[in-house]
Amino acid sequence: MEAIMDQHQVDAWLAGFLAKLKERFGDRLIWVGLHGSWGRQEARPESDIDCMVVIDRIEDSDLYAFRDIVSSMPDAQTVGSGLLLSTAELREAPRFYLVQFFYGRRVLYGSLQGIVTPPGPEELITDIRLKASDNLHAARHYLLYPHDLPKVVHKLKYPFKNCFYALQSWLLLTQGKYVPAKNEILECLDNPDDREAVRVARDWYKLTNDLTVHAQYYIELLERWSRGMIAKLESCRT
Repeated sequence: MEAIMDQHQVDAWLAGFLAKLKERFGDRLIWVGLHGSWGRQEARPESDIDCMVVIDRIEDSDLYAFRDIVSSMPDAQTVGSGLLLSTAELREAPRFYLVQFFYGRRVLYGSLQGIVTPPGPEELITDIRLKASDNLHAARHYLLYPHDLPKVVHKLKYPFKNCFYALQSWLLLTQGKYVPAKNEILECLDNPDDREAVRVARDWYKLTNDLTVHAQYYIELLERWSRGMIAKLESCRT
């Protein structure tokens, strides 16, 4: 059963989580950030809590300790989410991967200064390209080969979320501004397919019946959006 939480409860959960991390790891704890919908301030009451944690190094005992900390938190099975990395693992991560560490997150502890720097234009292009290409392959596969569209369309929640994330990187790349929330980014978009893809991502849980009834429309939208985004990237290089 999903946990239902408000901002006050999430803040209390985070305070308890951070206190336990500090107690266990001490000065080995480098950085903690809140990512995801709670970090962007557009969470639903049942949204999970996505925490990104960086420590100096990771050994087997650290994995077990972190797991125990998470397991000790209230509603851990339903709201606990995120990742644990060492500083070396963060440095070696693909540069486009760092978008989530610098944008759309709330820093709870520490600093990444001297460890990694924000992704630049080429990394943002890579981030957009990967998301658009993955979406294109999924949507085009469903359109071109026999599938039960009213069934498979419900697998596209995360591809539509990736439209939103890619458009965040696009605006950062082309306009130099990061727009954290879906309602805000809708005000910045002129392209109808961009706006519609974000609307679908925003309203996904309200669209359950419509997705089933109009499955082909949504799959065609995803394919068209992905094709269009790849064309935009191509135009940037010419």
